[in-house]
Parts: sequence; C-alpha cells; structure tokens
Amino acid sequence: MWSGVIAVMVAGAAAANVVILNPGEVRGQVSFGSRPLSSFSLELRSGEGLTTDKGFSSSPYSMPVESGQSYQPRLRARLDHPAGMTSLLDVARWSVVPVDNQTGPSTLDFVYPTPFDITASLTVMGGSIERYELSAAANGPQENYWATAAHDLGGSPSSVTRVFPMIPTNQVNVVGRVFLRTSSGTQVIRSLGVQTINLLAGQNTVSWVVDLSNTGHLAGTLDIDPGAPVSFHKLFFKGVGTLEGPGPSGDIQLSARAPYNLELPPGLYDVYLRTYYLPDNQSSDSKAHRVTITTGGTTSLNFSDPLGAAQVPLLISGLLSNADLTQARMFLARHDLLASVHTEAESTTLTNGRLEFLLPHGDWKRERISLSFIDDTQPAAPLNAWVHRSYHTGTPPPVTVPAFSTVSFSTELIPLVRTRLYFDVRESSATAPEILFTYPSVSLLRTHYAPGNGGRWESSAKSTGSGTPKSLSSVTLIAEPGTYNLHATANIDGASIEFANQNITIAEPTLTPPGSNVSVTPISRTDLQVNVTFPTVSGGGLTTVVESPLAPELPQGLKSFCADGASAEGIDCTPLFYDIDTTAQFTQATVCIRRKLQGTNALAQFLRLYHYDKDAPPSGQWEELPPPPGQEPAFDCSEDPAACGCISEAACGINPAAEPPVTVIRVCGVTTGFSPFAVAAKPVSFTNTVNGVEYTGPTGPPALQTWTAEGSGMYRITATGASGASAAAGLAGGCGAKVSGVFTLQANDTLHMLVGQKGTATTYSAGGGGGSFVTLNGGPLLIAGGGGGLRSGALVPGRNGSTGTAGTAGSTNSSYASGFIAGGTNGLGGTRGVAYGSGGGGWSGNGASDGTYGEGGFSFQSGGKGGAGKTCGGLAHGGYGGGGAGNGCYGGGGGGGYSGGGGGRVGGGGGSLNTGTLPKQAEGECTPNGHGFITIEPVAP
Repeated sequence: MWSGVIAVMVAGAAAANVVILNPGEVRGQVSFGSRPLSSFSLELRSGEGLTTDKGFSSSPYSMPVESGQSYQPRLRARLDHPAGMTSLLDVARWSVVPVDNQTGPSTLDFVYPTPFDITASLTVMGGSIERYELSAAANGPQENYWATAAHDLGGSPSSVTRVFPMIPTNQVNVVGRVFLRTSSGTQVIRSLGVQTINLLAGQNTVSWVVDLSNTGHLAGTLDIDPGAPVSFHKLFFKGVGTLEGPGPSGDIQLSARAPYNLELPPGLYDVYLRTYYLPDNQSSDSKAHRVTITTGGTTSLNFSDPLGAAQVPLLISGLLSNADLTQARMFLARHDLLASVHTEAESTTLTNGRLEFLLPHGDWKRERISLSFIDDTQPAAPLNAWVHRSYHTGTPPPVTVPAFSTVSFSTELIPLVRTRLYFDVRESSATAPEILFTYPSVSLLRTHYAPGNGGRWESSAKSTGSGTPKSLSSVTLIAEPGTYNLHATANIDGASIEFANQNITIAEPTLTPPGSNVSVTPISRTDLQVNVTFPTVSGGGLTTVVESPLAPELPQGLKSFCADGASAEGIDCTPLFYDIDTTAQFTQATVCIRRKLQGTNALAQFLRLYHYDKDAPPSGQWEELPPPPGQEPAFDCSEDPAACGCISEAACGINPAAEPPVTVIRVCGVTTGFSPFAVAAKPVSFTNTVNGVEYTGPTGPPALQTWTAEGSGMYRITATGASGASAAAGLAGGCGAKVSGVFTLQANDTLHMLVGQKGTATTYSAGGGGGSFVTLNGGPLLIAGGGGGLRSGALVPGRNGSTGTAGTAGSTNSSYASGFIAGGTNGLGGTRGVAYGSGGGGWSGNGASDGTYGEGGFSFQSGGKGGAGKTCGGLAHGGYGGGGAGNGCYGGGGGGGYSGGGGGRVGGGGGSLNTGTLPKQAEGECTPNGHGFITIEPVAP
C-alpha cells in the first residue's frame, strides 16, 4: 500500500513522523437527567492503541482524533450533588465508534436518566476518620460503570455518611478505603469489605463499622550507628491479609534515634524502618519483621542493625557521558527470599562516578536506576529526558554488604544514544489552517531477557518538548540501544492525542575511526541495512542509527513505504524513518539504505534519497540529494546481489516467487550533514523542457518524449493540459484538464508522450493551449485537454480543458452567452467562426483554420503542432499539442486534446481521454507556468 505522506527516513539531527495526525472529529452530548454536570473528560482508544483524552466544562462537546480508526470510549463525569459534594461517574462502553474525516464528524452521545443515589455510612469505634475513598462498580449489557467519592474530613469525626450517584443495575459492588487515627494518634489505613446491592430493587444503602477500641502497642528503640548522619526515620507497618481482605497499614515519621510507641489493632503485621540520611539524598530500609499485636498488650521491636556502605560505579557511554547527567537516582533491593515485604534503599549521591549507599548489613541487589537530563536554557527547544532501568528476578546477582565495611558493586554501564523526534500534523486538506499543538511527548519501553533464563530487566525512556504552540515541533530523546514500544502524544486544542503506538529501534553505536574511505553499518539486517561511508574522518567517534515512525511531512507528490516494504494510497500503515548521528568529524558522507520492498514495477526507477534541511527558509524544507558520482540514485539488488553486499538473492531477502514479489533496493545520496533524510518514490515527470531546452509556442521537441517500464506492474499516469493564452486584461485563458489513471504495463513497454505547451498571446489575440498525450504502441492511453484562448474584449475567462471526450464550444459573445462555435467530437478537431480564431486539434482530426488568418491546431496523428497565426495583428500561435491559432482579427484559439475546442472570442477547451482504471480527473488545473505536465509513478498491486 502507498502512503502519500509517509517516507523511510534517515536523519542526523532527527528522524520524524511524517504523518502524526490525520484529524477527524467526534462530537456529541453528555447528560445525566436532572443531575448537574460539573465537568467531564472523554478518552477514546483505538484498536491499534492510539489514545485521545480531552476535558470539557459543558455539553455538547467536540474533540479531534486520528481519522481512519475505530475507538472504544470511556467517559469520566464530575457530578454535583445537592448537598454540595462532587462525585465521579465513569462509563466504559463496549461498542466502538468509527471515525472517517471523508464522511464527516462521528456522533457519540452519553445521555442517561437521573442516576440513583447510594448512601454509604462509616462508623469508627475508638478512633476518628481523616479521609474516605468509596467506589461502586457494575456491569451493564453494553457498558461498565464506576462511581467514586472521596473526601478529606476536617475535625475528628467518628462517623460519616456520604451520598453519591450511580447508574442503576441489579448488582452493584461497593468497596472503600478509609484513613483513620487511633486515640493515641497512630494513622491506620483500612480497607472496607465489598457489599453488593440491587439498585433496581430499591437497595441503596451500605454501611461499615471499624473497631479501634481494642488495641495493643508496638514499642521499641532505634539504635542506629552513632556515626551515621541520620536526618529522620519512618516506621512502616502492614497488616497481614486475611480472607476478609488486606490488613491495616500505615506509617509514622520519627525523629532521629527516638524511641517509638504505636497503638495498633490486634493482628499480624510486617514492620520495617526506613532511615533518611543527611543531606537528604539517601535512605535505606531495615529488614522486615513479622510481629503479633494483642489487645491490651505491648510488643517490643528494637531496630539495631549495624550499617555498612556500598558503592555502585556508574559509567554512561555511547553518544553521552556522565558529564551530561543532571541527576542519577538508584534503588537497591534487599535480597531475602523469605521476606513477605519488599524493602529497599535509595541514593542520588554521585561522587567521583559512584553512587554511594549506607545500608543495614545483608544481601542487596540492584533494583532500578533513573537518569535525568534537563536543560531549559532554550525554552523553544528544551531538553527534558529521562532514562530508566528496572531489574527483575535473576539479574543481576545480589551482593553481601557486611557491617562496618564498604563493598563495591560491578559497574553500572549504560550506553546511550541521543536523537530528535519530530512531531508534525497532517491537516485534512492543503488549504486547511495549520493545526498547532503543545507539549509533544514520547515514552519508550523494552524488556530484555538474559540468556539461559538468567533473568530479565526493563529499559524505558521519556522525553517532553516545548509548551509553545507549533505546527512542527520536536523532542530530544535519550535512550539505550534496543527495540522499544513507542508512545507519542501531544496536546491539541486541550486534548491529549496519541500520535504513534508502534516500535522504535535504536542501534548500537558503531566505532568510526579516523582515516580515509571509512565505512560503517550501524544497522545490518536481511530486511534493512543502513551504511554510511565517509571519504575522510578527521576525528574518530561513534555513529548510530535510530529507526523511528516520526518525521516531518514530505512534499506533496512524494511517496514512501510501510514497515513491511509495502506502499499505500493513504495513511493506513506504519512508516519507518531513520536518524543517523555521529560524534566523528567529517565534511561529507554517502548514506546508503538497502531494504526490502514489495511489488513488481521496478521501483528503482523512482526511488530517491531526500534531505530535510531544517535551516532552509522559511522553516526548513526537503531537498533531493545527488547520488554518488557514476551511480544511479537507486539500484535493484536482484540485478547484482554482490553489488549490494549479498552472496545470493536469498541472502539479500529477494523472493520473486512471493505474492506480491519481494525485491531489495539500495538507495544512496551524498550529504554534508546528518539532519533528516528520507527514501521516497518520486514520480517521473515530463515537461516542456527536454535535454535542457525549453520549448514554447507551436512547435515542440524534434521527437516525442519516451519512457520505458523496467518492470511489469501497475503505474499511475497523470497528464495535465496546457493553458490557453489571454489578451483580455485581468482575465486568464482556460486552464488545462488534469486526468489520471492506473495502467498495467509490461517490462520494456515504451510510452510516447507529447507535453502540451501554452498558447501565445498578443495585444488582441490569444492561441489555445495544447493537449498532453500519452500513447503506447501507437494507441492513446491518456489525453488531457488544453485550455481555450481568450481575445481582448472578453468579459469571462477562457474555457477550461474538459474531462469529457468532446471539446467544449467557443463563443463569439464576449460573455459566452451566445454565438457558440462547436468543439470536436470522437477525436476530431474543433470548428471555427470566420475571423474568430481557429479550432483546436484532436487525436485524429485537425482543427478548422480561420481562413487566411491562422491555422487550426494539428492532430496528434499529424504531429500535434500548434496552429500558426498568419495575419491580422500580432501572431497568436496555438500551443504545441494541437492548440488553435488566435488570429482572425482578434480571436481566441481552441484548446487541443482528444477532441479539439472550438475557436471564438472565448476559445473552447480541448477534450480528454482516460483509458485507465481508478480514474481521477479535474478541470481548471492550471500549472504554475501554464505548460502541460505528465507524471508516472508505481502503484502497489
């Protein structure tokens, strides 16, 4: 499948997403009967994982989303209650809403009768309530419902009643969590067991009673190493769960080395102490102890674990170093297979490249590390990047930390790559205003597996960009090498919209030594190889490639490829782009991309390497790169696998027997810098300039232009006729027609083409524009009619080339209201009125000449010359391609085409012919210079 704005991309400053958003619209109503709606948010998630989230203060609503997707909606409404409380009501709908911007906005309503009220009561004996969190859940036939109510209470009430709304069903499960404080001041968190009610049967009340009157005590001392720089402690307790649910939990802050005494409900608890060290950038947990609290009793637990020290060397490599860090934060986990509670240590103390820890003695292992890179000195392009590693069971092995000793862990080696990801928005049409967005953001996640069941760990990264509204923005991403799942989001008109949910691959940095003809290949796979050759490297360094789905939009007319090498007519597939970066010193490089592609239509004829010059005015632009000297821009590896570095077709991934066939093509270009590059299919184009000579007027090049298909397949051919000239001030001659179709060609088929040329204007007369013709084996495939000429005194523009086969009539009337002069039909030329200009030529018949004043346009079969002006004023020749002369004592010539246009004061346009499939056509398509235009491009089967 083709994607008209998707390209394979290589970049040094950035790879980016050419189509981030193809906007559609979802709109509708939200209401809950008589219950006031304070605000609401709507989340839409597609089957491909794209997510849009936007908040609203009132209904109705409208929000932008990616078109071409079907979304599952979730509503979160904030409802006001007469008593002054606000509650949340969520609705998750099973059905999906399709969005297609070609058919208009999609309607999504959430309209309900007034919800029922649930009355929840809570009473605490021997304590007080500080906060409650209540929730209700129910399943409907097409939707799921959740209602939540939470509140921080002032004072110290021992009971509370809360009313909150819920969509009624026959089975509603109500649960909660409550933050309590005992009579002696200990905060305790308790879960409230589930209660099931039938709202449809009138059951709408639930209640809980928590007894804190029968308690015991946990007391002890904190005998921490006197030399340790203790700031304060936190004591954590977690009740052991039962069949009724989780036990009580909480924590309390304690002064340095102060004794403690907690009042707790009876039961089993896991308890541990967290100690924070000055200058408040380290902490470590004791091992967990299981204790029993009895009613009226006191359980003693002293903390006296001696401390040791640990150092974890940190070495950042690749394209960054430790000097680029803003902060490093590392967590160690206590390794105790019998412990029921996870305990850990944290440090941000980085001294001489080592993270420093004070730890109670025991076995410890790496748990996770976070690196931050922040630079806000350039608000328009800030650096906000974070890198994370999380270790899981099995890797790395634990290290024993003895008391009163210092041990060193193995070096934490983190290779990093820096790349810039561009965000761009594809508007719904070329004339639509640019869509601005803020805060572009990307997040990455990857899971690593050690060989031989040696464990696993996760790498992740996140970066955010500027809050300045832009239509093209970027974020600087820093991450470890590997293949990640990528999520990209930005804010558009108050909505958080996910632009990409696919993979990104960051290659390992490749050593690039100083020297001559240095060649590096950071990515080398069967389906993809990226090679960079430097004629001279004056200073060695590292080179890397990032394969990404993000890039600026390509110019109109360029096409690129999906991840599987297929092409697409829309934006239905995931594109791939590449960002090349290097720390080596160089002045020039040749970039070559070798990749698999699908199709039989000789793509090498069309592929080119493009460079995005971000500094080109006004705000960056794409430029086609020249190929290496003596080489074609693209090479089909099936012609010589060895030239592509393969020992055979199979080793290259070439499979002509596949359906569709798989080929491999290498595309190269010479560049002086590594800002974005794209491999794109550029249509082959034909104009009135041939071999460096620009042809104008009635005669064209000495022979028809030709193009030979190097491979069998389907091709889209598009032809535009030339414009007629105008002698009327402020009015234009007729524009040519634009016709397009898909044609199946065989290898070595040769097309012959005539590109129409604009008519000639004089002070009072104007010739017709020539038609553009595409033929195969002497027969017409595609013909686009030229526009009619316009003589002085006319009050309306010239007639455009017609998309029908007949030429349009000219007219002797200045307003084109009467005196019509017929155009030709069935391939014949147009007629003329005496002294009003000549008819345009057709496929087989010449246009009628206007006596001795001027010639009619010649038919294609007669050479296609434009009619020559003869007498009566300046010579207003018709354009090459059968345009009729405009002489005739101030006439307007008819346009050439499949059938010629009629002459007249207002000349008629030529007719068109389209024998292809999937036709496209339009009238009034003036080219920038007025001359005709023909393009050929491949189409996927």
